[in-house]
Amino acid sequence: MIARFVSISMMILGLMTVFFTFWGTIHYIFPFYAHTYPFAWYGLVLFLDGLLWWRWNEGLILRRPREFSVLLFWSAVFWFFFEFWNLRLQNWYFVGVQPEGLWPHVEAYLDFATVLPGMFLVYRLLCHLKIPRHVKTEFVLKGWTQKASLVVGFFMVILPLVFPDYFFPFVWGAFAFLLEPLCARFGARSLLMEGKKGEWTALVRLLLAGIICGGYWELCNFWSLEKWIYTVPFFSEGKFFEMPYLGFLGFPPFCVQCFVMANALYLLRGGRHWDPEAPRPHFLDREHERQGAVRTRQKTIYFAMIVLALFLSEWSYGKMKIHTIDSRSESLKQILQDISPNDARRLSKKGWRYPEQVLHDWEEARELIEMSFRNRIRQRLELVSLLNMGTANARLLESAGIDSREKLGRQKADVLFPELTRLNQSLCLRNQPLLKRRVVAWINAARRESAFH
Repeated sequence: MIARFVSISMMILGLMTVFFTFWGTIHYIFPFYAHTYPFAWYGLVLFLDGLLWWRWNEGLILRRPREFSVLLFWSAVFWFFFEFWNLRLQNWYFVGVQPEGLWPHVEAYLDFATVLPGMFLVYRLLCHLKIPRHVKTEFVLKGWTQKASLVVGFFMVILPLVFPDYFFPFVWGAFAFLLEPLCARFGARSLLMEGKKGEWTALVRLLLAGIICGGYWELCNFWSLEKWIYTVPFFSEGKFFEMPYLGFLGFPPFCVQCFVMANALYLLRGGRHWDPEAPRPHFLDREHERQGAVRTRQKTIYFAMIVLALFLSEWSYGKMKIHTIDSRSESLKQILQDISPNDARRLSKKGWRYPEQVLHDWEEARELIEMSFRNRIRQRLELVSLLNMGTANARLLESAGIDSREKLGRQKADVLFPELTRLNQSLCLRNQPLLKRRVVAWINAARRESAFH
């Protein structure tokens, strides 16, 4: 009875969190607008975990808190690993991040910690709903596929590093090919071994979970102040939300890859796994005399991996601050201080916190602004709020004579980029070099009229 009450409470609280998050984001209410992602995702995780507990007596948060904590930790580490790859790929960057300090550092871990729990809970829900019910074919994988998988995985890792503009999609599947043979060899949950039996149900469910979560990720991202912007080569013009159309095809293999990476990792945890259907690894069935030595070796390797993971995560975050974070959230005073600090003060006293709020209520706001500054302030706010590029980038564009979205939308990146680079070298408005892909993103956003463009 108590379990039923708790699980239903989790579902209600999760749904309320998701609802108020999107309501607050649309109405520019703090903290939802500034932190849409963590509120929306932890709300969804809470709902899904409560649903699994209530309906199928399965869950992680309260029923298996240790496994949930482990999943949170490695989820953050996994994504910091992909942020490390992005230093080479330059496929996305972050804007509207909170000012430097302890909180944005902590929030990065909290945000990234939702990736694995979110996808895997959706996957478990699909398993219980039997969607799809059963996928089995007469076609089966042959014995040589394990060795072939290693070779394919090796090239899928190397090619994006050597030719990032052409082979960047391989990053979202490379480690699945590399680690599946390891899982099969030691008896972990293995999609490869299921494929040898012609069984593809788990694979299809993972692919489906990936696309569902991908859609939710992009929905959370689009209206948020703190967000990521894609700068994928060759697919920069057509987007749904902030994701290029074909980019959605990366979410399904990404889910599969995370599943395989987690399975390989859990080999070092003595068979303890977040998935109740995960098999017991073969090496745990060895004779008692050897089990002690095996487990000691496991614990040593696992502890070393935790230390290495923390080091990699911190190093990756340090590099993100330099290369991946392009703008941070600013007050109206910071945005307008070089135009009219007095007007900025009056707008702030009215209760407006973000440029979008002022633009949304422009007819009311303009009455508080001195007539001689109205046009400049409106144009500055429109530029700053465009992909949340920030004041430094808006001022750089203004230095090139581009003081409105309309003018920016008429530009060509091949002409504008070198001009902005030259200006930044003399004005030093940006602390890091400007990338052409980001200029392309600004121009496309200035031309955009809806979420589907």
